Amino acid sequence: MKALALSLFVLSFSAQAGLRDVEFIEQPGAELPLNVEFREDGRPAPLHRYFGRSPVVIELGYLSCLHLCSTTRMGVMEVLSRTGLEAGRDYTALFVSIDPRDESGPPQRREGWHVLTGATPAAVLAGRIGFRYGYEAASGEFAHPAGFVVVTPEGRVAQYFGGVRFDAQAVREALVAAANGRKPSVIERVLLVCFHDPVSGRYNSAILDALRVAAALFLAALAFFAWRRR
Repeated sequence: MKALALSLFVLSFSAQAGLRDVEFIEQPGAELPLNVEFREDGRPAPLHRYFGRSPVVIELGYLSCLHLCSTTRMGVMEVLSRTGLEAGRDYTALFVSIDPRDESGPPQRREGWHVLTGATPAAVLAGRIGFRYGYEAASGEFAHPAGFVVVTPEGRVAQYFGGVRFDAQAVREALVAAANGRKPSVIERVLLVCFHDPVSGRYNSAILDALRVAAALFLAALAFFAWRRR
């Protein structure tokens, strides 16, 4: 109990420094600390166990969160179900708890997901991802951003999806690109920012057409310059 109280105090103190800074600080290409150890179903679970075979979806939150976390969780699960990809085969899904109180609770299971607990390793992981959060002592809740990240099988951050509603085609393409070890191009990243709605968390349906047009123009330009140099 003392360790739990101390953990919450430290989180509360850090939160006082600025809950206004609760957000995703995007760090594409960041290498995750695969050596940190969580617990799953009460057993040790080193992070590297979930990497190496397929891209990984990571959602951070906490189990007792009934508002933002639940809404985000439903949005993430719903969009993944519409990608045409299968959890455990095409990607691995992780829910990582930032709450030390979840460490002593009963094992948590979610179909197709691995639920990891451990506030200390979660803080290390969150820092590397750019997931800024804090504990509000007055409410007993955590303030944190909504969304998830797609990570390559090697453990590098590939794509961020903020909000609670997501475009299935954009998520599918991010997972396929991560599986192939490809990072989004500069053009793709710019378009994702331009077409992203921070309120809904969704990408404008025009983004996919825009990406395809941009790619076609890029290839056409390459072909033209190659022809001119002959």
